[in-house]
Amino acid sequence: MRVIKRVLVWGLGLPVVLLLLLIAAGLISALWRERGTRAALRPADGLYVPAYDTQIFIQRRGDSHAQAVVFISGTAGWSGLWQASMAQVVRLGYQAIAVDMPPFGFSVPAPSGNYSKLEQGRRLLAVLNALGLPQVTIVAHSIGAAPVMEAVFSAPQRFHGLVLIDPALGLDGPQTDGADTSLQAALRHPTIARPVAAILTNPLLTASLLRRVISEKDRATPDWLVIYQRPLQLRGASAGVGQWLPEVIAPRGQQRSDDLELYGRLSMPVTLIWGETDTITPMTQGVHLGRLIPSARLVTIPRAGHAPQIEEPELFATALSDALNRVDPKSTP
Repeated sequence: MRVIKRVLVWGLGLPVVLLLLLIAAGLISALWRERGTRAALRPADGLYVPAYDTQIFIQRRGDSHAQAVVFISGTAGWSGLWQASMAQVVRLGYQAIAVDMPPFGFSVPAPSGNYSKLEQGRRLLAVLNALGLPQVTIVAHSIGAAPVMEAVFSAPQRFHGLVLIDPALGLDGPQTDGADTSLQAALRHPTIARPVAAILTNPLLTASLLRRVISEKDRATPDWLVIYQRPLQLRGASAGVGQWLPEVIAPRGQQRSDDLELYGRLSMPVTLIWGETDTITPMTQGVHLGRLIPSARLVTIPRAGHAPQIEEPELFATALSDALNRVDPKSTP
């Protein structure tokens, strides 16, 4: 994503000695703060489910026999960010499930260190299998939409409908052969990726990074910062993020979610909720995606940037209710 690329470019422009000092400080800071365990830090009412090659942490609310709405976060997000929306959908008669897609949140890091959208899509399907959910509606934000689309195109019968919030799919860019760019290749090396991740996950920068992606800067409140920062205390948190970094800057490649034609075949209800002033995934991407998907409805949230659920929670809640009503007309706001 653009914010991460800017950090990398900025770092490469520093004098070598200063850069080395910054890297050392970042690593030392990570070692000092990453002391927590999952048992001690995770929400007590959550649970782990086996998923493909790891154990994934979820939070679940409502009647387990009701139609499921599954929430997937974007960069640095985890299930704790969705509490208000989970409560909302439970009131509407659904069960709500928020998933910590590794390496974020409290899920166990994947042993392979592979966080490509293809592998993440497999993990998502494995979560649905472990929970015995034959069909769900997905609510996905930002880069969290990419593994969702991999799962959707792999097993479309498992999905009742989609709600994509400022999805970062990169479909407006040229298609490549899927090979690593030079920057991606560099980030495959832990000696490079780990210091970058240590800087990006430093709680001292959480507020600054959140403000960079939202338009309504005052919405980066202390309460939201505490939620974002909670998993950053886990042992090895920055190491996992370092393994994930090459994927966030991957160009459009050759996976299912990169194939424009497949979007034209989607028949399930799809709602695109977009922050009107988003600079990370601009509205032009929403218009483009809306044209690709025959069943898509594009809903814009005034004033909001890349995280309308944080910036304009009331307008977002209305948009979410309307989106779910498209999927299940029996639901009521």
